[in-house]
Amino acid sequence: MKSYAILPSLVCVACAGSASDSAATSWQNAGRGDADASSGTAGERWFPMKDGTLYHYKTEVLGDTVSSGMLVAKVHRASGSRGELRKPAGTQVFDYVPDGIATKTKTGAPAYLLKLPLDTNAKWLGPHGGVTRLAQQNVTVSLDIGTFNGCISTEELRGGDAPVRIVTTLCPDVGITSLEVSQGGGVERAQLMYFGPPIDIGAEGLQRVE
Repeated sequence: MKSYAILPSLVCVACAGSASDSAATSWQNAGRGDADASSGTAGERWFPMKDGTLYHYKTEVLGDTVSSGMLVAKVHRASGSRGELRKPAGTQVFDYVPDGIATKTKTGAPAYLLKLPLDTNAKWLGPHGGVTRLAQQNVTVSLDIGTFNGCISTEELRGGDAPVRIVTTLCPDVGITSLEVSQGGGVERAQLMYFGPPIDIGAEGLQRVE
C-alpha cells in the first residue's frame, strides 16, 4: 500500500516531512490564544476550536502489514474567526466563514473542511484536494470514550493515478471524531481517544493544566 501522508497529518495537509526535537515540543509550548473567542457562526458547532484543547487519536493502518499508533494535536485559537490545529509536524489553519469552515490544500488552493448549511447536493474542494460531499447526517458514533449523537460525515474523493477516499466524521461540540483513508487496497483509521485540556500526571495524581 502506498502512503500519501494523509492520516499522519490528520487534515493537516501542509505538514509534510519530519520534525526536529525542538519542533516536536514547541508546538505544545506556544503562547496562549484567545480562550474566549467565538465566531458566532454555525461552524463552531461542528469544529469548536477552543484554545488549548488537545485531541488524542488512536491510529490503525490495515494493509500489507498492520500497525497502530497515536496522533496528538493542540488547538490554538488565533482570533474569533480563525483557529489552528497544531502538531509536531506543522500547523493547519481553519477560518470560520459564513458558509462553513474554510482552509487550504497543500498547494494553497482555497478549500473547505465543511460547507454550510448542510446540503446533500452540495460539493466542494476538500482539504486534500478532492471533491467532497456530505455523506451522512444524524450518525451515532460509539467510541471507547463514549457515544456521540447527531454526527455527520463527509466523503472526499481524489482521482488520478493514485485514487484516495477520505471519510471524516464530525460530532457536535466535539469536532473530528474519526478519519478513514482508503487508498491502494489499504485502509488507515484514526479514532478519537481524548479531547479536552492538557492533563499532567503528577505525584498527587491527575490534574488539568490550564
